[in-house]
Amino acid sequence: MNYAIGVDLGGTNLKAGIVDIDGKVHQRLSVKTDYHADSQTISDQIFRLIDTLISMAHLAKSDISGIGLGSPGHIDKRGETILYSPNLPQWRNVPIKNMITKRFVVPCILENDANAAAWGENWAGAGKGTSSMVMMTIGTGIGGGIITENRLWRGANNVAGEIGHMIIQASGRKCKCGNHGCIEAYASATAMVLRFKEALESGTQSSLKNCDEITAKMINDAAFQGDKASLDIIKETGQYIGIALLNIMHILNPETIVLAGGMTGSGELLMAPIREITKQGTFEEPYKDTKIVFSELGNDAGIIGAAGCLLKELETSV
Repeated sequence: MNYAIGVDLGGTNLKAGIVDIDGKVHQRLSVKTDYHADSQTISDQIFRLIDTLISMAHLAKSDISGIGLGSPGHIDKRGETILYSPNLPQWRNVPIKNMITKRFVVPCILENDANAAAWGENWAGAGKGTSSMVMMTIGTGIGGGIITENRLWRGANNVAGEIGHMIIQASGRKCKCGNHGCIEAYASATAMVLRFKEALESGTQSSLKNCDEITAKMINDAAFQGDKASLDIIKETGQYIGIALLNIMHILNPETIVLAGGMTGSGELLMAPIREITKQGTFEEPYKDTKIVFSELGNDAGIIGAAGCLLKELETSV
């Protein structure tokens, strides 16, 4: 009983791994999520993935202490049902925790995917050894997770950590959530591409100007090749993120802030303006004592964190 299974359910990929009590992944498996399918079809896909993973690892079900599932979207207060997930259109009111428990006859814990990833980084990654940490995931959208006193802070309705919907500009750009001025509407990969296209339309020159389709990766690659427009847009994105982190530092004063997701591929091009903004705007002591770092676990953070949440739950229930 030294292993747990961590499952990371995403709109694009469904990933799972066998994780030991030290946070090491011994076997991993990933398949494309059938995200347009009904909830039963996706649930069956999760079951098959777990069965295949156990078989690949040559383990008996008795070797598994439990299963942790990290899922996007909103989870009910009891942590049993996925109420809805924007990236899985037909995934509504699914009691997946009980379904997994009955199917595999082991304990299961259901956690928001960003919370799970944050726990993974705190347990075995960039935040290891710290009791307070905030993780900000920057990709197609922006998410986050908050850890205080070695515990996930889920909030009264299980929706704490929605960093992407922190408003940084009153009456600003409209966000997909319906509000205006959210950080996600400025600093996500989607938003950065939109702002870059707007700059090109206004006359800004770039090596990407005549490209039919522009992606965040293309902007990043062009920046590393010295394209000024790309460098400027990444710098501006880092400044927006810095404003969000400044607010987090003032409100929560964490020991560590971990940045994760595809946007972190910009490395120091993104980190330099973040450090500049936070240094200018926060108090001297918190700035010196708060580490702002990139994720260490990468794509494994979700599965490690989901398994870690399960192991933590078993530990505290003893």
